[in-house]
Amino acid sequence: MRVPSSVARLYILRVFARFLALALFVFVALLITLDFVQVVNQGVLAGFSFYFLLKSIVYLLPNIVATSLPLAFLLAMLLSLGQMSQDGEIVALRAGGYSFYEILSYVALAAVAASLLLVAVNNWIGPRSVKRSTDYTMTMLNRVTKIDLKPRTFQQVSDWVLYAAEVNSINGTMRGVKLLRRINKGADPAFLTKINAASGSYHVKQEQGLEMELSSGQFSQTDYKYPEKILSGKFSSYATLLPFLSVSAQGRELSQREIPTLGLIERLRAGVKDPQNAARYRIEVASRFALALAPLVFFLVGAPLGIALDKRGRSAGFAITLVIIFFYYGLTITGMVLARKYEALFPWAVFAPALLTGAAGLWLWSRKLYGK
Repeated sequence: MRVPSSVARLYILRVFARFLALALFVFVALLITLDFVQVVNQGVLAGFSFYFLLKSIVYLLPNIVATSLPLAFLLAMLLSLGQMSQDGEIVALRAGGYSFYEILSYVALAAVAASLLLVAVNNWIGPRSVKRSTDYTMTMLNRVTKIDLKPRTFQQVSDWVLYAAEVNSINGTMRGVKLLRRINKGADPAFLTKINAASGSYHVKQEQGLEMELSSGQFSQTDYKYPEKILSGKFSSYATLLPFLSVSAQGRELSQREIPTLGLIERLRAGVKDPQNAARYRIEVASRFALALAPLVFFLVGAPLGIALDKRGRSAGFAITLVIIFFYYGLTITGMVLARKYEALFPWAVFAPALLTGAAGLWLWSRKLYGK
Protein backbone atom coordinates (compact mmCIF):
# COMPACT_ATOMS: atom_id res chain seq x y z
CA MET A 1 0.00 0.00 0.00
CA ARG A 2 1.40 3.33 -1.05
CA VAL A 3 1.68 5.95 1.72
CA PRO A 4 0.12 9.32 0.77
CA SER A 5 2.72 11.70 -0.60
CA SER A 6 1.86 14.36 2.00
CA VAL A 7 2.80 11.94 4.80
CA ALA A 8 6.13 11.13 3.17
CA ARG A 9 6.87 14.81 2.59
CA LEU A 10 6.07 15.70 6.20
CA TYR A 11 8.28 12.89 7.45
CA ILE A 12 11.24 14.13 5.39
CA LEU A 13 10.56 17.69 6.52
CA ARG A 14 10.53 16.62 10.19
CA VAL A 15 13.84 14.80 9.83
CA PHE A 16 15.32 17.83 8.08
CA ALA A 17 13.90 20.23 10.72
CA ARG A 18 15.57 18.33 13.58
CA PHE A 19 18.97 18.62 11.95
CA LEU A 20 18.29 22.26 11.04
CA ALA A 21 17.44 23.21 14.63
CA LEU A 22 20.58 21.53 15.97
CA ALA A 23 22.86 23.01 13.31
CA LEU A 24 21.33 26.48 13.75
CA PHE A 25 21.88 26.33 17.51
CA VAL A 26 25.52 25.32 17.06
CA PHE A 27 26.30 28.04 14.50
CA VAL A 28 24.49 30.77 16.46
CA ALA A 29 26.26 29.83 19.69
CA LEU A 30 29.61 29.76 17.90
CA LEU A 31 29.14 33.19 16.30
CA ILE A 32 27.98 34.74 19.57
CA THR A 33 31.07 33.36 21.29
CA LEU A 34 33.43 34.59 18.56
CA ASP A 35 31.84 38.04 18.38
CA PHE A 36 31.51 38.79 22.08
CA VAL A 37 34.16 36.96 24.07
CA GLN A 38 36.51 39.92 23.81
CA VAL A 39 33.76 42.43 24.64
CA VAL A 40 32.67 40.38 27.64
CA ASN A 41 36.24 40.24 28.97
CA GLN A 42 36.58 43.98 28.59
CA GLY A 43 33.23 44.46 30.25
CA VAL A 44 34.33 42.48 33.32
CA LEU A 45 37.59 44.40 33.58
CA ALA A 46 36.04 47.83 33.09
CA GLY A 47 32.89 47.24 35.08
CA PHE A 48 30.50 47.50 32.17
CA SER A 49 26.82 47.05 32.79
CA PHE A 50 25.94 43.44 32.00
CA TYR A 51 22.37 44.59 31.37
CA PHE A 52 23.42 46.76 28.44
CA LEU A 53 25.88 44.11 27.28
CA LEU A 54 23.05 41.60 27.17
CA LYS A 55 20.79 44.05 25.33
CA SER A 56 23.54 44.64 22.78
CA ILE A 57 23.85 40.90 22.19
CA VAL A 58 20.08 40.40 21.95
CA TYR A 59 19.73 43.06 19.26
CA LEU A 60 22.51 41.42 17.23
CA LEU A 61 20.71 38.07 17.24
CA PRO A 62 18.70 38.72 14.02
CA ASN A 63 21.94 39.27 12.11
CA ILE A 64 23.64 36.32 13.75
CA VAL A 65 20.69 34.08 12.88
CA ALA A 66 20.67 35.44 9.32
CA THR A 67 24.36 34.59 8.98
CA SER A 68 23.91 31.14 10.52
CA LEU A 69 20.73 30.11 8.69
CA PRO A 70 22.26 29.35 5.23
CA LEU A 71 25.12 27.42 6.84
CA ALA A 72 22.75 25.44 9.05
CA PHE A 73 20.40 24.83 6.11
CA LEU A 74 23.16 23.31 3.98
CA LEU A 75 24.53 21.16 6.80
CA ALA A 76 21.07 19.96 7.86
CA MET A 77 20.13 19.02 4.32
CA LEU A 78 23.31 17.04 3.73
CA LEU A 79 23.08 15.25 7.07
CA SER A 80 19.34 14.50 6.94
CA LEU A 81 19.31 13.29 3.34
CA GLY A 82 22.58 11.45 3.91
CA GLN A 83 21.13 9.64 6.90
CA MET A 84 17.98 8.65 5.00
CA SER A 85 20.12 7.44 2.13
CA GLN A 86 22.26 5.36 4.50
CA ASP A 87 19.14 3.88 6.10
CA GLY A 88 17.69 3.00 2.70
CA GLU A 89 14.68 5.30 3.13
CA ILE A 90 15.33 7.25 -0.08
CA VAL A 91 15.58 3.98 -2.03
CA ALA A 92 12.36 2.74 -0.39
CA LEU A 93 10.50 5.93 -1.29
CA ARG A 94 11.75 5.73 -4.88
CA ALA A 95 10.71 2.07 -5.06
CA GLY A 96 7.29 3.10 -3.77
CA GLY A 97 6.79 5.29 -6.81
CA TYR A 98 7.74 8.67 -5.38
CA SER A 99 9.58 11.08 -7.62
CA PHE A 100 12.41 13.23 -6.36
CA TYR A 101 10.06 16.21 -6.66
CA GLU A 102 7.64 14.57 -4.22
CA ILE A 103 10.45 13.60 -1.85
CA LEU A 104 12.09 17.04 -1.70
CA SER A 105 9.24 19.47 -2.42
CA TYR A 106 8.68 20.47 1.23
CA VAL A 107 12.40 20.99 1.76
CA ALA A 108 12.40 23.18 -1.36
CA LEU A 109 9.54 25.22 0.12
CA ALA A 110 11.57 25.54 3.32
CA ALA A 111 14.45 26.94 1.25
CA VAL A 112 12.12 29.51 -0.34
CA ALA A 113 10.78 30.49 3.09
CA ALA A 114 14.33 30.82 4.45
CA SER A 115 15.33 33.09 1.56
CA LEU A 116 12.25 35.29 2.06
CA LEU A 117 13.08 35.53 5.76
CA LEU A 118 16.63 36.57 4.91
CA VAL A 119 15.33 39.26 2.55
CA ALA A 120 13.34 40.77 5.44
CA VAL A 121 16.18 40.47 7.95
CA ASN A 122 18.96 41.68 5.65
CA ASN A 123 17.06 44.69 4.35
CA TRP A 124 14.92 45.90 7.26
CA ILE A 125 15.10 44.03 10.55
CA GLY A 126 18.87 43.50 10.61
CA PRO A 127 20.05 47.11 10.02
CA ARG A 128 17.68 48.44 12.69
CA SER A 129 18.88 45.77 15.10
CA VAL A 130 22.55 46.60 14.42
CA LYS A 131 21.82 50.27 15.15
CA ARG A 132 20.07 49.43 18.42
CA SER A 133 22.92 47.12 19.39
CA THR A 134 25.49 49.83 18.68
CA ASP A 135 23.43 52.35 20.66
CA TYR A 136 23.41 50.02 23.66
CA THR A 137 27.14 49.46 23.29
CA MET A 138 27.74 53.20 23.38
CA THR A 139 25.48 53.49 26.42
CA MET A 140 27.39 50.65 28.05
CA LEU A 141 30.66 52.51 27.48
CA ASN A 142 29.07 55.53 29.14
CA ARG A 143 28.28 53.45 32.25
CA VAL A 144 31.80 52.36 33.12
CA THR A 145 32.10 51.91 36.88
CA LYS A 146 35.89 51.61 37.13
CA ILE A 147 38.96 52.35 35.08
CA ASP A 148 42.47 50.99 35.40
CA LEU A 149 45.01 53.79 34.86
CA LYS A 150 48.59 52.67 34.32
CA PRO A 151 51.78 54.70 34.85
CA ARG A 152 53.86 55.85 31.87
CA THR A 153 51.11 54.80 29.48
CA PHE A 154 49.04 56.87 27.07
CA GLN A 155 45.36 55.96 27.57
CA GLN A 156 42.34 57.11 25.57
CA VAL A 157 39.35 58.38 27.55
CA SER A 158 36.71 59.54 25.04
CA ASP A 159 38.24 62.60 23.27
CA TRP A 160 41.16 62.93 25.71
CA VAL A 161 44.55 61.22 25.86
CA LEU A 162 45.79 60.81 29.43
CA TYR A 163 49.37 60.22 30.61
CA ALA A 164 50.76 60.04 34.15
CA ALA A 165 54.33 59.28 35.19
CA GLU A 166 53.14 57.79 38.49
CA VAL A 167 49.73 56.36 39.40
CA ASN A 168 48.49 55.06 42.75
CA SER A 169 45.32 53.16 41.95
CA ILE A 170 44.57 52.59 45.66
CA ASN A 171 44.11 56.23 46.67
CA GLY A 172 43.70 57.63 43.16
CA THR A 173 46.67 59.98 43.14
CA MET A 174 48.94 60.82 40.19
CA ARG A 175 52.17 62.67 39.45
CA GLY A 176 53.47 64.09 36.19
CA VAL A 177 50.04 64.34 34.56
CA LYS A 178 49.54 65.27 30.90
CA LEU A 179 46.20 65.66 29.10
CA LEU A 180 45.77 66.12 25.37
CA ARG A 181 42.59 66.75 23.39
CA ARG A 182 42.29 67.35 19.64
CA ILE A 183 39.00 68.71 18.30
CA ASN A 184 38.23 68.36 14.60
CA LYS A 185 35.86 70.21 12.33
CA GLY A 186 34.87 67.62 9.77
CA ALA A 187 38.05 65.86 8.71
CA ASP A 188 40.36 68.79 9.57
CA PRO A 189 41.87 69.48 13.01
CA ALA A 190 40.57 72.68 14.64
CA PHE A 191 41.81 73.00 18.23
CA LEU A 192 44.47 71.34 20.33
CA THR A 193 44.19 71.52 24.12
CA LYS A 194 47.06 70.60 26.45
CA ILE A 195 47.05 70.38 30.24
CA ASN A 196 50.18 69.63 32.28
CA ALA A 197 50.16 69.23 36.04
CA ALA A 198 52.71 68.26 38.66
CA SER A 199 50.22 66.16 40.59
CA GLY A 200 46.55 65.32 40.86
CA SER A 201 43.90 62.85 41.89
CA TYR A 202 41.08 61.04 40.12
CA HIS A 203 37.94 59.04 40.78
CA VAL A 204 35.17 57.59 38.64
CA LYS A 205 31.91 59.50 38.58
CA GLN A 206 29.46 56.72 37.81
CA GLU A 207 27.79 56.90 34.38
CA GLN A 208 29.48 60.23 33.62
CA GLY A 209 33.23 60.07 33.43
CA LEU A 210 36.61 60.37 35.10
CA GLU A 211 36.64 63.31 37.52
CA MET A 212 40.10 64.82 38.00
CA GLU A 213 41.59 67.46 40.33
CA LEU A 214 44.99 68.74 39.22
CA SER A 215 47.54 70.90 41.03
CA SER A 216 50.38 73.19 39.93
CA GLY A 217 50.13 73.08 36.20
CA GLN A 218 49.69 74.82 32.84
CA PHE A 219 46.87 75.04 30.33
CA SER A 220 47.20 75.87 26.63
CA GLN A 221 44.95 75.83 23.57
CA THR A 222 46.06 76.19 19.97
CA ASP A 223 43.87 77.15 17.02
CA TYR A 224 45.08 75.32 13.90
CA LYS A 225 43.69 78.09 11.73
CA TYR A 226 45.80 80.67 13.57
CA PRO A 227 48.77 78.69 14.97
CA GLU A 228 50.58 81.87 15.97
CA LYS A 229 47.83 82.56 18.54
CA ILE A 230 48.04 80.44 21.68
CA LEU A 231 45.76 80.70 24.69
CA SER A 232 47.74 79.68 27.78
CA GLY A 233 47.85 80.11 31.53
CA LYS A 234 48.97 78.64 34.82
CA PHE A 235 46.86 77.26 37.63
CA SER A 236 47.38 76.13 41.19
CA SER A 237 44.23 74.01 41.17
CA TYR A 238 42.16 72.74 38.24
CA ALA A 239 39.15 70.39 38.16
CA THR A 240 37.79 68.71 35.04
CA LEU A 241 35.67 65.76 33.94
CA LEU A 242 36.74 63.40 31.17
CA PRO A 243 33.44 61.94 29.89
CA PHE A 244 33.36 58.25 29.03
CA LEU A 245 31.29 58.98 25.92
CA SER A 246 32.87 61.41 23.49
CA VAL A 247 30.99 64.22 21.85
CA SER A 248 31.77 62.75 18.42
CA ALA A 249 30.26 59.41 19.48
CA GLN A 250 27.00 61.03 20.55
CA GLY A 251 26.51 62.44 17.07
CA ARG A 252 28.01 59.48 15.29
CA GLU A 253 27.31 58.86 11.63
CA LEU A 254 25.61 55.56 10.93
CA SER A 255 27.51 52.93 8.99
CA GLN A 256 25.91 51.26 5.98
CA ARG A 257 25.15 48.16 8.10
CA GLU A 258 22.90 50.27 10.35
CA ILE A 259 20.82 51.79 7.56
CA PRO A 260 17.80 49.94 6.07
CA THR A 261 17.93 49.31 2.34
CA LEU A 262 15.35 51.98 1.52
CA GLY A 263 17.45 54.49 3.44
CA LEU A 264 20.55 53.55 1.45
CA ILE A 265 18.65 53.88 -1.82
CA GLU A 266 17.35 57.31 -0.80
CA ARG A 267 20.88 58.46 0.00
CA LEU A 268 22.14 57.22 -3.35
CA ARG A 269 19.33 59.00 -5.17
CA ALA A 270 20.06 62.22 -3.29
CA GLY A 271 23.72 61.92 -4.22
CA VAL A 272 26.67 60.86 -2.08
CA LYS A 273 29.69 63.16 -2.33
CA ASP A 274 32.27 60.56 -1.35
CA PRO A 275 32.62 57.98 -4.18
CA GLN A 276 33.85 55.35 -1.72
CA ASN A 277 30.76 55.75 0.46
CA ALA A 278 28.55 55.56 -2.63
CA ALA A 279 30.25 52.31 -3.65
CA ARG A 280 29.81 50.91 -0.14
CA TYR A 281 26.09 51.74 -0.20
CA ARG A 282 25.55 50.13 -3.62
CA ILE A 283 27.44 46.97 -2.69
CA GLU A 284 25.64 46.74 0.65
CA VAL A 285 22.24 46.87 -1.08
CA ALA A 286 23.21 44.28 -3.70
CA SER A 287 24.88 41.94 -1.22
CA ARG A 288 21.80 41.89 1.02
CA PHE A 289 19.73 40.43 -1.79
CA ALA A 290 22.54 38.18 -3.07
CA LEU A 291 23.14 36.64 0.36
CA ALA A 292 19.41 36.07 0.80
CA LEU A 293 19.58 33.62 -2.13
CA ALA A 294 21.95 31.34 -0.20
CA PRO A 295 19.30 28.85 1.14
CA LEU A 296 17.87 28.36 -2.37
CA VAL A 297 21.34 27.95 -3.87
CA PHE A 298 22.39 25.56 -1.12
CA PHE A 299 19.24 23.51 -1.70
CA LEU A 300 20.04 23.17 -5.39
CA VAL A 301 23.59 22.02 -4.75
CA GLY A 302 23.04 20.22 -1.45
CA ALA A 303 20.02 18.04 -2.24
CA PRO A 304 21.64 15.88 -4.95
CA LEU A 305 24.86 15.65 -2.93
CA GLY A 306 22.97 14.58 0.20
CA ILE A 307 21.07 11.84 -1.61
CA ALA A 308 24.25 10.64 -3.31
CA LEU A 309 26.12 10.24 0.00
CA ASP A 310 24.66 6.73 0.48
CA LYS A 311 26.89 4.92 3.00
CA ARG A 312 29.80 7.30 2.95
CA GLY A 313 29.02 8.52 6.45
CA ARG A 314 28.25 11.80 8.11
CA SER A 315 31.87 12.89 7.95
CA ALA A 316 31.41 13.32 4.20
CA GLY A 317 28.46 15.63 4.88
CA PHE A 318 30.58 17.84 7.14
CA ALA A 319 33.44 17.87 4.64
CA ILE A 320 31.18 18.79 1.71
CA THR A 321 29.53 21.52 3.80
CA LEU A 322 32.89 23.11 4.58
CA VAL A 323 34.00 22.99 0.95
CA ILE A 324 30.79 24.60 -0.31
CA ILE A 325 30.83 27.27 2.42
CA PHE A 326 34.44 28.25 1.73
CA PHE A 327 33.81 28.28 -2.02
CA TYR A 328 30.58 30.26 -1.85
CA TYR A 329 31.55 32.88 0.71
CA GLY A 330 35.08 33.15 -0.63
CA LEU A 331 33.66 34.02 -4.04
CA THR A 332 31.17 36.39 -2.41
CA ILE A 333 33.88 38.39 -0.63
CA THR A 334 36.01 38.43 -3.79
CA GLY A 335 33.04 39.63 -5.85
CA MET A 336 32.29 42.46 -3.41
CA VAL A 337 35.91 43.61 -3.46
CA LEU A 338 36.05 43.55 -7.26
CA ALA A 339 32.70 45.36 -7.56
CA ARG A 340 33.98 48.10 -5.26
CA LYS A 341 37.23 48.45 -7.18
CA TYR A 342 35.81 48.16 -10.70
CA GLU A 343 32.43 49.83 -11.14
CA ALA A 344 31.83 47.98 -14.42
CA LEU A 345 31.61 44.68 -12.50
CA PHE A 346 28.73 45.91 -10.33
CA PRO A 347 26.33 44.19 -9.61
CA TRP A 348 27.35 41.09 -11.57
CA ALA A 349 30.34 40.26 -9.40
CA VAL A 350 28.15 40.39 -6.28
CA PHE A 351 25.59 37.93 -7.68
CA ALA A 352 28.14 35.72 -9.48
CA PRO A 353 28.65 33.28 -6.55
CA ALA A 354 24.91 32.57 -6.32
CA LEU A 355 24.62 32.11 -10.08
CA LEU A 356 27.67 29.84 -10.34
CA THR A 357 26.70 27.72 -7.33
CA GLY A 358 23.09 27.50 -8.53
CA ALA A 359 24.27 26.42 -11.99
CA ALA A 360 26.45 23.74 -10.39
CA GLY A 361 23.42 22.56 -8.43
CA LEU A 362 21.29 22.31 -11.55
CA TRP A 363 24.03 20.30 -13.22
CA LEU A 364 24.14 17.92 -10.24
CA TRP A 365 20.36 17.52 -10.38
CA SER A 366 20.47 16.58 -14.04
CA ARG A 367 23.50 14.30 -13.54
CA LYS A 368 22.57 12.54 -10.30
CA LEU A 369 18.79 12.59 -10.02
CA TYR A 370 17.05 12.54 -13.36
CA GLY A 371 16.69 9.10 -14.79
CA LYS A 372 17.42 7.25 -11.56
